[in-house]
Amino acid sequence: MPPLTPKDIDYSPFAFEIPADILQLQADTLNVFEGRVPIENFSLDYQEKMKNYYRFAAHFQTNKSHNVVQRIAETLEII
Repeated sequence: MPPLTPKDIDYSPFAFEIPADILQLQADTLNVFEGRVPIENFSLDYQEKMKNYYRFAAHFQTNKSHNVVQRIAETLEII
């Protein structure tokens, strides 16, 4: 698969714009996570930055989120 670019993931449901350097970090982290690009292609400092971003910047889903699948008869086989 070809590597993703920041333009490929430039959708934000939030009111604030995501800075270009953070979008690049997100794209690079996603590329490494999905195996599109080896992590060794990046400097050691940037590797550490990607690891920390992946480790600490997760978006958790809660039952108050608007995009959680409801448990109804039609979705039980999915869940």
